[in-house]
Amino acid sequence: MKDLFLELISIYKTKVRIKQLKRKTIENFSRFFIAFMESNKDPKDKKDKYLQLKKSGLNYILDNQDFIYSQINK
Repeated sequence: MKDLFLELISIYKTKVRIKQLKRKTIENFSRFFIAFMESNKDPKDKKDKYLQLKKSGLNYILDNQDFIYSQINK
């Protein structure tokens, strides 16, 4: 899971260059994560296939806020 988020952080850092407060940074990264997960979604699918992965990812973000914030601002 850590490798996945390191890769997502590197993608996120290429798009966002503004240094923000920790709370705001984590909120924006969470939004980015959700948008990334839904970018591969087929519009015809009514059922959310990746719901469990989204929940796990958001829990990982909340549990590891310090690590994610330090990696974004590195």
